[in-house]
Amino acid sequence: MSDDPQLKAYLCDDCWNTIPHFVVQAKVVKKPKKKDEWTWKHIVLYTTANMCTVAVIIYYLLFK
Repeated sequence: MSDDPQLKAYLCDDCWNTIPHFVVQAKVVKKPKKKDEWTWKHIVLYTTANMCTVAVIIYYLLFK
């Protein structure tokens, strides 16, 4: 038996060494994104939508 059997679930050293042992790793803390952050994708889509809207307004003002 081992020196401290309560630390090894009262198993002998051979039995303790044959069972798999899992190591718990610290979780990586992810920073949550702010809701006001704009990505390049959002900027391009927003600009394209605004340019299309302005083009429609100019079309109706000049040609209709």
